Amino acid sequence: MTMAIGRKECPCTNVTGTFASLSDRHCDLPSGENGIRLTLGGSCVPFSYGSSQCLLHDLLYDPRCNVDDADEGIIEAYCVRPFCYVDVATCKRESYERVYRSSYFPFESEVDIFYSYSTCNSSADDWLAVEEDIVGSRALGGISIDANVPYYVLPMMYKRDPSSGEIISAPDSEYYDDNIPYEGVYINYVKMIEEISKGDIQNITLTHRSKVSSRVHPGSSFTAAVQDIKDGLVDLSIGPFWITGQRLKMASFTLPLVYDKTFLVIPRPGTNDTYNDQIKKVLAPLSGGLWGILFAIILVAALLSVWFSDRSESTMNQNDRRMGLQRNIPKKKRRKIAYARLALDSFLQKGSFFFSAGVDQDENASLPNKLLLFGFGFFILIAVSAYVANLAAFLTLSTTESVNTMNGAVAAGMTICAHPALKAELEVAWPDAKFYFNEQAMDFAGMLEDLDAGKCRVMAVGYEDTSMDTAYLEKLCERDLVYTDSLVVEVPIAFPIRANLAAGFSYWMYQGERLGVLLQTAKDEFPQETTCNIYFPQGDSETSDYAKISVKNMFLPIMFFVACTVLAVILQIIHLIQVKRGVGSLVGRRSTLTLVTDSRGTNRKTSWSKRRSWLEKNDSDSKEDEEENFNDDGLQQIISTRSIMTGILPSEIDLESKEEEDFIDDELHQRINSTKSITKGSLQLDVEPRPRTVTFNDDS
Repeated sequence: MTMAIGRKECPCTNVTGTFASLSDRHCDLPSGENGIRLTLGGSCVPFSYGSSQCLLHDLLYDPRCNVDDADEGIIEAYCVRPFCYVDVATCKRESYERVYRSSYFPFESEVDIFYSYSTCNSSADDWLAVEEDIVGSRALGGISIDANVPYYVLPMMYKRDPSSGEIISAPDSEYYDDNIPYEGVYINYVKMIEEISKGDIQNITLTHRSKVSSRVHPGSSFTAAVQDIKDGLVDLSIGPFWITGQRLKMASFTLPLVYDKTFLVIPRPGTNDTYNDQIKKVLAPLSGGLWGILFAIILVAALLSVWFSDRSESTMNQNDRRMGLQRNIPKKKRRKIAYARLALDSFLQKGSFFFSAGVDQDENASLPNKLLLFGFGFFILIAVSAYVANLAAFLTLSTTESVNTMNGAVAAGMTICAHPALKAELEVAWPDAKFYFNEQAMDFAGMLEDLDAGKCRVMAVGYEDTSMDTAYLEKLCERDLVYTDSLVVEVPIAFPIRANLAAGFSYWMYQGERLGVLLQTAKDEFPQETTCNIYFPQGDSETSDYAKISVKNMFLPIMFFVACTVLAVILQIIHLIQVKRGVGSLVGRRSTLTLVTDSRGTNRKTSWSKRRSWLEKNDSDSKEDEEENFNDDGLQQIISTRSIMTGILPSEIDLESKEEEDFIDDELHQRINSTKSITKGSLQLDVEPRPRTVTFNDDS
């Protein structure tokens, strides 16, 4: 094995003949002999470069490896790594050496030359680290590019008057004169790309778009410029081109330069401070749906409160049992108008509870009623606290006269002027919006004319295209129009280009980013100022201070009230069923219950025990009910009451002792006294109490 010619399994080979055949790359060596230029703009090397032997070929022929020219006398590490070109077939079959295809020759050149460092007992790592920087110029192969400029967009692309030197804002006859040079942000940017390509892009020739393209696409000069690429008239178009579906059908695009945000442009809003606006602010903390649910809850609480406080059902059931044999007395009916009045009173009462952030404490209310008010009170606590906490922010909020968001414009049904080139993108993003696309208008200037003609009320304008165009911005100032921060759509901006050039040009754009060649760098050379403030930053960016309280936010208190209401209704139904059956109920009108009982009561008969329990529980209810009903049938009520009192003893009560008889006398005595002084007209009812004897023991 001889290291000078590489390893036996992967030997060096001679490529001198191959280099000599590439006449388009020939160059003259300092000795006067012919050589080959491996890179565009690179050094000229002899045909024997890399052939037959493991040598420091780069140190011998690469100018970067010249010690005299290197910074501080330090050269790159790859300069001292030996390598040679090898027979790739033998190396792949016989050895384990790393072999690489020479990047000096692109695949489409069909020049296949391979090299190896490991066969020379070296490493390719140092070369691979700098290969992209040195050989990158192969991306486009040193071509010249013809590019058109679609329109004048200040200061992006424009020309100057040859005689006065003033900037021309609108194309005229000079636009079709290629002898007048273009200037601007995008023109400077592509010139910088041309410079860093180091000859890979020989030059970029700027020209105008064809006149016929404007007839094919009258609504957009930019789309017309892309049509020229499709027709093969130019290779590239320079300017802020949106990447749209329509344009992708006609040409390829480079890497995106920026992402253009299209914002809503509206007439400058004024500030409203009318009484109507102040009224709306008071209602603003809660959403409309929540206000509806709030009043519905008050209404439900009011109606259920009337039902829970209704004693007519229990009173009629009690009277039916008291009357015994008097079946000929007509049945009482409810008065609907009275119930309506009670419902109104209760609604106003519950409304007062809500607005005063509290509920009434009635110890005589029934258990269902108290349970209902318990849930209602919790709802009041949360609702009033949330409302008060949010109210201050809304009262101090300055309201505007116009819609300043895209959502608001769509909801209001406003017609929106938009660029026809973005028609498909806008209709997908906002299917419910009412857009106006003028296919005959020219770009954003035409949209302003449509706005002046009343064809739309607001506009969707691309910020990248217009933010530096002082002439256009002044037109906005004249019309008192402003940009909002309400985003309509976001579209990438790139250069349309022939498909076979897209990758190579994008490569140099990418390299430019690494070297600090950016579009923004070119923009910084053109500072712009306007005579007015064209920005109104109050679009979709609402802070939480102004977010309305929704039904979803009040889910817990609403559900708590519903749960308490359902439970209260169930208890009320149970109570009514028990009353109809003559069974004592623990959920009746009052919350006072008998806590002790006589131990002798356990030996009494069932009929007496039930009757006594019923009398004790309904004592107070009966008195109040009888007094309330006296105006209609007072006399009959008195007679019915007395008949019950005098008729129940012989047939239904089994007296077991003298003490029980005395107890019944006390009950009758108390009930008769409750009606003793009730009169109607000239009728007077006097009932003498039964004499009873009280015996005291000695301890008394």
